[in-house]
Amino acid sequence: MNKKILLRIAAGLILFTCMGHTIGTFMPVPQEEVELVNTVNAMKSALVPMPIGKKQSYFDIFFGTNISLSIYLLVTGLSFLLFASADNTNTTIRKMLLLQSLGLIGIAIISGLYFFPMPAICTGVAGIMGCLIYFRD
Repeated sequence: MNKKILLRIAAGLILFTCMGHTIGTFMPVPQEEVELVNTVNAMKSALVPMPIGKKQSYFDIFFGTNISLSIYLLVTGLSFLLFASADNTNTTIRKMLLLQSLGLIGIAIISGLYFFPMPAICTGVAGIMGCLIYFRD
């Protein structure tokens, strides 16, 4: 298969995961899930002293982490689209592709172990596709 097509498919998988992750981050907690609502309220009230700056709640820390992951996925997905349209003989671009691909594989492993299988599959397949293109040339 053409490497540009593989990179575009990989970018689609990454951006699909980014979209789902971002939407999930901003979705409200259903009020009928009383135990989950109580947990979220406990996370919002428990403050963690930070080395620099004000104390943050566990909820704020997890929210910031979720936003960081969404930004990483967005940048990586857009990078894969740029890699698809770039001259892949440039060694810097090839190294960036490998670095982004390995990062995606790492996210896939963490997601598979601790979270959901669908984003693990999407980011894992995208990372593997990126690695295949890197090592194929």
